Amino acid sequence: MAFKEETKLPLKLLVDKERNRVVVAEAGGELVDILFSFLTLPLGTIIRLLSNKHGKDEAKEIGCINNLYRSVESSGDEILWNKICKRMLLSPRNPCEELCQKLKLNVDDTEPIKYFMCSNKCQRGSDYVLSTFAEASCSCGKLMDKQMKLYGNSNKGSHADGVFVKGETIYLIFDDLRVLQSSLGKSVQQLLQLGYKNFHNLTEKSLNVGLNEILDILKQALTSQSPLSDVLLGNGECKKVWTFSPKHRPKDQDRIDSNSHINLKVTVRKLKETILYAEAEGDFVDFLFSFLTTPLGCILKLLDGNFSMGCMNNLYKSVKDLNPSWFTRSLGTTPLLNLQVAPQFSCGKQPTQLCEENIPNYWYSMSTTSSNGVISKEYSQIQRPSLMKLFEPRSPNGTKKSTVGFVRRPSLFVVWDDLQVTPLANTSSISLLQKLNVPLDDLEEHELRLEEIEALNLMGASLTSKAALTEGLFYLLKKPKA
Repeated sequence: MAFKEETKLPLKLLVDKERNRVVVAEAGGELVDILFSFLTLPLGTIIRLLSNKHGKDEAKEIGCINNLYRSVESSGDEILWNKICKRMLLSPRNPCEELCQKLKLNVDDTEPIKYFMCSNKCQRGSDYVLSTFAEASCSCGKLMDKQMKLYGNSNKGSHADGVFVKGETIYLIFDDLRVLQSSLGKSVQQLLQLGYKNFHNLTEKSLNVGLNEILDILKQALTSQSPLSDVLLGNGECKKVWTFSPKHRPKDQDRIDSNSHINLKVTVRKLKETILYAEAEGDFVDFLFSFLTTPLGCILKLLDGNFSMGCMNNLYKSVKDLNPSWFTRSLGTTPLLNLQVAPQFSCGKQPTQLCEENIPNYWYSMSTTSSNGVISKEYSQIQRPSLMKLFEPRSPNGTKKSTVGFVRRPSLFVVWDDLQVTPLANTSSISLLQKLNVPLDDLEEHELRLEEIEALNLMGASLTSKAALTEGLFYLLKKPKA
C-alpha cells in the first residue's frame, strides 16, 4: 500500500552559530499563511491539537484554559444542554474554515462543516429546517441525519494566489515571529538593529518543515519569544513569557446599566488576599466556556496589548502592519484583523464586544435531479428556492429565540480560582469547606458585577495565570489607598 508523502515547505534560516539562535528566516507566502492561521484557531482547538500531539500530561498549559477544557471533557448530562454542546466546546468551529482548507498545511483538524435535514423534510412554519450537527433531534422526534450537499460551493481547493497573503512573495520571519516582506533594505536594517554588522558569526541553513514542526512552533509560540530556535535548532523549552495587568475602571466612568453584565458571588481568603472560589449561575459559566470557542486573534484584538502571550502578539501586530498590497487579490483585505466567533458558537450573555458571525442564509430546492434536493447559500443558483431555518443546538427547542447558552438552566456552579468548574448540585457544602482546609473566620463573601472591563480582565488572567479569579478580579475588592 502506497502512503501519501507528507507535505513539506522550504525554509531558509540565518543562524548565529555561537548562540545557536535563528536570527531571521526566509520563506514563501505558503508558510506565512500557515503561521497567520494560528490566529484563526479557537482556544479549544489549540488545546486539543497540542494534547493530541504531545499527550494530555505534556500538553502546553495555557493559563487556566486547560482546566476549562477538562471541565467540559469530564462534564455529565447534568451540566450541558446536550451532547452537541459538549462537542461544540471541545471541537469549536474555525470562522475561517473555508480559507484554512486551502492552506498547504492546515493545522486545524476539526471536521469540516456538514449539513443535515430530517428524512421527513420537516418544516418550522413555512421554512425547512437545516442542521450542521447530525445528532440534532427534529420536532418530529427523528434525528436530522440525512446529509445534504451544499450546491455551488466554489471555495474548495487550493488557492493559487495565496490564502491570506500573496504566495509568490518572499517574507522575513524573525525568531519572535515578527513577519516582514523581504527586501535588501529591510534585511540590512533589521540585522543592524539586532546587533549584526557583518556575517562573521552567521551561517545559512536550509530545511523543510512539515506538520510536526508547525505544531511544535505553535506550542512554543504560546509561551516563548524564540519558537523558531526552540524547535528548528533543538533548543527545547525556554522561560515562559506571559504578562498581564488588569485594567482599572476610570474613577469618573460610571457603570453601564446593561443586560449583558454578569453577577458573581466570590469567597475570598482575607489574609492571603485570594479568591478561593465563586458561586455562579449559567451565564458566568457560559462566558467562561465561550473562551474555548473564541479564536486567538479575537482575544488579542479585545485585550489590545494589555497582555502578552509568548510571541503571538508579534504575529498579530505583523498582520496589522501589513501593507495592503501583501493581501491576496481575492480578499482585498484580511479577515485576520476582524475575526469573530463562528455562527452559533458564542455564549448567550456576552459582557465584552466579542461578536458572533452572522448566520448565512440557506436555500432549499426540490427542483433537481437529486432525490434529496439540494441546498445553497446563493438564492440564484437553484430553482424555486425556499428559505431554511438553521437548527439552534444551544436551545431547549432548537430555535434561535430561546437560545440560552451551552449549560443548563437553572443551575448553580462552583468555579475555583484555577477555573475548574463543578456543578453545585453535586457538591456538599460541608465537604467543600473541609477540602478548603482554611480557618472559617478567614473567609469572606463578596458580590461582584462583571461588565466589559472586568470580563476582559478575567479573560486576560485566564490565559496567563493559574489563579485567574484572583489575578483578574481581586483588585475589585481592594480598598483604595487614602
